[in-house]
Amino acid sequence: MSTVKDKRLLLLGILSAHSLHGYELNELLKSPSTAIRIGKANAYKILATLEKERFVEGREERIAKRPPRTIYTITETGRAEFSRLLQERLAEFQPIEYPDGTSLNFIDVLSPETVVPLLEQRASRLAARCATLAGFSDDIRASHPGLDFLVRLSELEQSFLQELIEKLSKDQEQ
Repeated sequence: MSTVKDKRLLLLGILSAHSLHGYELNELLKSPSTAIRIGKANAYKILATLEKERFVEGREERIAKRPPRTIYTITETGRAEFSRLLQERLAEFQPIEYPDGTSLNFIDVLSPETVVPLLEQRASRLAARCATLAGFSDDIRASHPGLDFLVRLSELEQSFLQELIEKLSKDQEQ
């Protein structure tokens, strides 16, 4: 499960690359390549905190007759905080939580006739995610190890599910 610290790291990391207004930032946060999810309201709440702490600066911009929008920029203090958080996080180990493991542990409670179609639905949804992630080039994956990890993890889960479905289908035939 991602922590507030992870979300701060993500927001500061994105802003360290370029200044963005809220809509652009939220579009990036919805990308399938983003390792953690931050809802729009939560992102703005964290940005407000980062702004209070002077890690981020928000300035209003108005284009023509459009409503004003806030452009967020990381400050030098924010860059130092981003570097600190990044170094701290890289050295940590956090076991991956996999809530679906709980349901997989109890599949024997249901009949294979019930389980196989459910796992096939799940595999279909996972295949769609894998297809989206496959759209990233090898160059992009090479320069973004976190994205490469997500792709490999999704591929591993896809392979695991296929093996499990095959095993359960075989058991169902016997």
